[in-house]
Formats: sequence, structure tokens, C-alpha cells
Amino acid sequence: MRNHGYKRRQRGQALVEMIVAGLFFLVPLFLAVVALGKFLDVQHTTNMGSRYAAWERTVWYEGGGQFDTINAPNRKSASQIHAELAMRVFNDRSRNVSVIADTDKNATTFANGTDPLWHDNAHVPFLRQFDQASTGIANSRPPRDASGTALDVIGAVPLPPSMTGSLVPPVPSDTMAVATVSLREVARDSQAYQRLWPRDGVWIAQWRGLDFKATGGIVSNTWGANGSRGTRDMVAQSVPTAQGLGKAIDRVVGAGIKAWDTDVPDVELGKIAPDVVPGDRLR
Repeated sequence: MRNHGYKRRQRGQALVEMIVAGLFFLVPLFLAVVALGKFLDVQHTTNMGSRYAAWERTVWYEGGGQFDTINAPNRKSASQIHAELAMRVFNDRSRNVSVIADTDKNATTFANGTDPLWHDNAHVPFLRQFDQASTGIANSRPPRDASGTALDVIGAVPLPPSMTGSLVPPVPSDTMAVATVSLREVARDSQAYQRLWPRDGVWIAQWRGLDFKATGGIVSNTWGANGSRGTRDMVAQSVPTAQGLGKAIDRVVGAGIKAWDTDVPDVELGKIAPDVVPGDRLR
């Protein structure tokens, strides 16, 4: 009887210990695992946003420089790309609304709220203010750029005193688009995460949310969203015979070659033919 009563009291003690462990350890651990999954999605989406912004910079020009007039039809500022990024990547896409709109580049708020996954268990959104997201975009030359290195070698050649300018053709060499997307103080207003966060007035600061950052880079070949005409006009800046003088030289050289051999095809000095997608591939 004494052994039986002892075992019964032992089972009751184990039950109490399990309840206490569940309240003070297992439940917070379960909530922390859910929060970790949500924050991993925030980081993944931030990575996607940096790639989106870098891609946009390869086809849209900021403005300024020697090719500004040529590429004026496809100009988009960094702030406009950031606004589109916030609307198309961070915005709530679960509702029956248009995902892509021309007005996205003028957005200043999350019109539909943020992604439904970006809420805590009390449905408090991770991002309450539009300015918690920021994007930095820049164009630069790749560290190992063969064409840029060749242009540097040509530019180092000294010119005679009678000549001015440079032997370097006016071609764009900053073909690397780099975008950094940052999210600051994510879920800072979540009381649930504030309770989970260990607080110590000396060693650990109070919960202020988490910061996320991602950088994406794309090396392009200077093609533009305004079509092959813009690309041809840019390349023409570095082809002297495509500036008008080429037609006269073409006639003279062509006439001389034709006089020598009539079977030689026409000479087309300075001809620029951008790559285009065949029509049958666009069906």
C-alpha cells in the first residue's frame, strides 16, 4: 500500500511538472518557431525585392549622362522603382486586385496592407509604415569587366597636341546594377514578440523589431526597354561610320569594289543590326 501511494504521488508530480514545462517552455517555444518561420519568409521576400530592383535598373535609366536623350522614353527614378517594389513584392497580393499597375511607381502607402503572413498571432502587421522599407540602387562597372578594362587601356593612350578629346568610344560601361533593399524594425509593434523577447535593462535591450537587408546585382549588356532603336542609337555613338559619314564612304568604297568585281555583295560600313526576337518566336 505504501509503494502504491508513492507511485500515485509520483505520477501526480510528473503531471504537474509537465504542465509547468508546457506553460513556461513548450508554449513559448512553439510561438517562437512560428515567428521564426515568418521572419524567414520576410528575409526571402527581401531577397526577391533586391533582385526585382536590380532587374528594373538594367532596363530603366535614372536620367543624366550622354545617353539621356536617347533613353528618355524609358526613364525611371530609384524612388519610383522602390515604390513599385513595395507595391508588387511587399503588398498584400491575396486580394482580388490588379497586381501590376502604372500607378505603383507613385505609391506612398501599402494600399492593401502587407502580406497576410507578415502578422503576429494577434494580427498585428509587421510593417505599419511605408518608410520602414527602403531601397538603394546604383549602377557600376563589374570588378572584372573585360570591355571596361580595354576602354581604360585605350583611354591611357596619349593624344598628339593637335587632337582633343579621347580615343575611348562613348559606350556605357556601368553595366552592373546593384540594389540593396532594407526593412527596419520589422514587427516592432507586436506585443506577443515583446513578451517572448528576453528583457534585461543592462545586457539585453527591449524588443524594437528586427532589421532585414538583401543585396542583388545583375550585369546587363546595355539593352533598353525602349526597344532596338534605343540600343542602335547608343551603339552608333561609338561607330564613326554610322554618324552619316559612313554612307559617303560606303558609296566610294562600294563603287571601287564593284568596279573590280561585280559579284561582291554590297558593302555596308557602319551598319548596326541589334539582335531581335524572330516573329515566329513571339506567337
